[in-house]
Amino acid sequence: MAKLVPQAEITAANLARILRLNEHQRALAARRLLEELGVRCDENAVLKDLKGFLLSSPRGTEIVVCRDLDDDERLEVYAHLIAHALLGPDDPQLSLAARFEYVEGHAPGERSADETREEVLADAVARAILAGRLEAAPRLIYCRDLGPGRGRFSRAVLRGLHIGSLALYRRSRSYQRLRSLPVVTALTERVHSFLGSAA
Repeated sequence: MAKLVPQAEITAANLARILRLNEHQRALAARRLLEELGVRCDENAVLKDLKGFLLSSPRGTEIVVCRDLDDDERLEVYAHLIAHALLGPDDPQLSLAARFEYVEGHAPGERSADETREEVLADAVARAILAGRLEAAPRLIYCRDLGPGRGRFSRAVLRGLHIGSLALYRRSRSYQRLRSLPVVTALTERVHSFLGSAA
C-alpha cells in the first residue's frame, strides 16, 4: 500500500519524542506535529461507528477524528493510525489508501488473517509511540536503513537479528511485551550499536 503518511518513519519518531516530552495537551501537540508535517487533521467530525480514519492519496493525507472523543482517546487514534502508516509497504501505483479506527464492538465482523495480524501489530506499535519509546518496537518498523556496519559479516548478522526480531514481533504478543521492557530495549540498542557502528 502507499505510505499513508508522508515520511512515516520521521513522523512516528517525532510523535514519540513529542509525547515523551509533553505531559499536558498531548493530543494538541500530536495534532500540531502532524499538521506541520503536512497531514490535514479534522477533529470535528460526527462519526457513528468510527473513532477516526485516515485517507491518503497523491493529493495528500488527512486524518479525521470523531468530535466526541476526549484528549486521551484522540491521541490513541492518532498513534494507532501512524502505527498503521509505519506498517504498510510503499506502493507508488496506489492512488488511494485508507485506514479506519472503529468504536469498540463496531468493527466489521469478517476480517482477513492479514488484517487481524496488522491490527494486533499496530496496537503494539501504537503503545510504543504513546509511551514515547518507539525504540521499544523492532527497528525495522521505524527505520528501514540500518546504517553502516563493521563489515559484511557484521551487517549480515545485524540484518538477520533485526529481521528475526520483526518476525517474532509480528507473531507473538509475548515477544511484543518482552521487547518493550526497558532492559531488552537497552540490550538491543547496545547490540545494534556494536554491530552497526563503523570500525
